[in-house]
Amino acid sequence: MAGGTLTAPVDPGRDDWHRTVPGWHLAFAVFALLTAGLVIIGDAGPPTVERPAALVILALLCGWYAVTGARALHRTHGRLGVVYLCGALPLSAALWAAAPSGPLMSFMLYPHIWALLPLRRAIPVTVASVTSMAAVMIVRSDAYGQEPASVLLMAAVALLTALVLGVWITRIIEQSRQRARLVEELAAARTELAEVSREAGVLAERERLAREIHDTLAQGFTSVLLLIEAAKAGTCERDQAARGHLDQARRTAMDNLAEARALVAALPPPQLRDSSLPDALRGLIERFAAETALDAAFTVTGTPRRLTPNEEVVLLRVTQEALANVRKHASGAARVEGMLTYEDTDVTLSIGDDGHGFDHRAPGAGYGIGGMRERVTEIGGTLTVGPNRPSGTLLQVELPS
Repeated sequence: MAGGTLTAPVDPGRDDWHRTVPGWHLAFAVFALLTAGLVIIGDAGPPTVERPAALVILALLCGWYAVTGARALHRTHGRLGVVYLCGALPLSAALWAAAPSGPLMSFMLYPHIWALLPLRRAIPVTVASVTSMAAVMIVRSDAYGQEPASVLLMAAVALLTALVLGVWITRIIEQSRQRARLVEELAAARTELAEVSREAGVLAERERLAREIHDTLAQGFTSVLLLIEAAKAGTCERDQAARGHLDQARRTAMDNLAEARALVAALPPPQLRDSSLPDALRGLIERFAAETALDAAFTVTGTPRRLTPNEEVVLLRVTQEALANVRKHASGAARVEGMLTYEDTDVTLSIGDDGHGFDHRAPGAGYGIGGMRERVTEIGGTLTVGPNRPSGTLLQVELPS
């Protein structure tokens, strides 16, 4: 999928078939109560001595269904369904042998067979179930009062009915699952389309900004470089201080021109292209110290490791903006300290100075801090700006890693 977006699959337990399962539970309870009533009060019921046995078997069948069958119906051809049928089939046969009204539960047993087993297994299990019912009726002819010929005819009709019902149930379940898969595919396609549309919008905006940067910043930095070269050529050799300032201005303009070109080409910043993040941050702070004559230090603690390109770019931009704020706002500052800390679960970047500080909550604090906070939030981190000890300002970024 475009952009590597992952979509949550549709829960197979929420298709049309599984939404009917509560109705199957209710039907099982109704047939169980009806069977129990016929066993207890039916005039054509079994002898009195067999009625308790029939009720006990029916209770065991209901308990087995509650423990295994009810849960198995929410799954798709799982092992639990086989376990349920392995217990339900002999219990149903025993119920048929104990009570002539026992075959009523077959109205629930056969649908369960076809719902819980694939077609190739449901057919032989159904045949075995009908055969066992016919055998019980022949053996218990005294209770059922049926001739073998009529029993075989009834078994044939029951088998045909069970097979037709089973094929119908199988088709309903398969159609339900196909619709569930279709809904899943449609949801995935919709998410992919939304991601593609978003990326198209981002790409269009990036192309527009690239054109603007190329036509404005890049051209402007090129002109600045030409003017600096001209000014440097006209500066006397003895005016070393002016030439030094021009050299620094030339390096700054060249670096920013490289930044602008990298943005146009959608490349990583030049500082990160050929060096690690700690080296890039150290280079920024060292150059800042050379340009401002402030005492600066940068330390790395923990074991450095690669972050994602976007995370490294954000930490680089935050450092650049923090140093720019020190240059503009930290009046009286004599020292700047930077620290990059690698821990097991996160990475922390700290930039502090010992100046008089500034109120970062004031409206005039500038766009820089708000922009930094937005960029850090986008990658899942947090940015805090507060007082430093014993004086000054401390900017800190905590980034999960």
